[in-house]
Amino acid sequence: MQSKTNSFSILKEKERIISIILPLVKVIKWKWVSIVLLGISCNTLVNVIFDYKHQRPLVSVSFEEYVNAIIASWILLSTTRWVSKKVEVKFPWRDGITRRLVRQVSLQFLLVIVLLNALVIGITYFFYGGFYSFDELMVINLSMVTLTVIFTLIDTGMDFSRNWAITSTKSNRDDSLSTKPIYVTLGKVRHLLKQENIRCATSESGSVMILTDEDRRLVYPHSLDALMKSLDESSFFRANRQTILSHKTVKSIKALDHGKIEVSLTPACKNISSVTISRTRASAFRSWLKSRTA
Repeated sequence: MQSKTNSFSILKEKERIISIILPLVKVIKWKWVSIVLLGISCNTLVNVIFDYKHQRPLVSVSFEEYVNAIIASWILLSTTRWVSKKVEVKFPWRDGITRRLVRQVSLQFLLVIVLLNALVIGITYFFYGGFYSFDELMVINLSMVTLTVIFTLIDTGMDFSRNWAITSTKSNRDDSLSTKPIYVTLGKVRHLLKQENIRCATSESGSVMILTDEDRRLVYPHSLDALMKSLDESSFFRANRQTILSHKTVKSIKALDHGKIEVSLTPACKNISSVTISRTRASAFRSWLKSRTA
């Protein structure tokens, strides 16, 4: 009986500890923890090497040095993360892992070396009135660049993992949407219409009409907004308040004044041979069309 009581007490204590730790884990983000860890690691490693070289007791500790190292780490990691965001715009992970890694790591490596030496030389000159010797500068470079690259690769792995999960989820969602049929009515009968058979949809006098590849005009019982939410966004585009287009109806596009676009349709969508895309939607339309032809 006493044993069961002790086990229960231990279990309750574990639950209490976990309830305290979990909120702390959510608050303490890797973004900030990594900066502190990198600063402490770099300064400790450099001190160990210098102390061994000069036969001093291991390890010399200076609070000021650690603060400077953490500030330098914040600058270095913030820069590498900024590079990662910029590279993501032009070379996203989905375009090729090797291509992305080569460009990102190369840029990060060069910037780390330039920034590190600028910081080290600047700090030693302005705060200590001197410079490190070439050998000492090489030790600092090898130590800090190596550790910074390691932390940057951890960042890159986490970023890739997040993007992989998001892309996978979006892909599954798109696959499910593209195969999801649409309920429409023809007279008093409801039909299941495959999305691949939809040419366009328009809103007229409060009613939403869907035009199919067989030139059938079917009534959708809900709004155009509701229809768009049910369609695969990679195959359909909301051209304006009255029209949804399928990619297969786009024949050509023509730039108009004030950033607008004229889209020629084939075959015509309910006697509409062209649709004008507003300036605010033009960029989204071009991106959508490019994704369909990539």
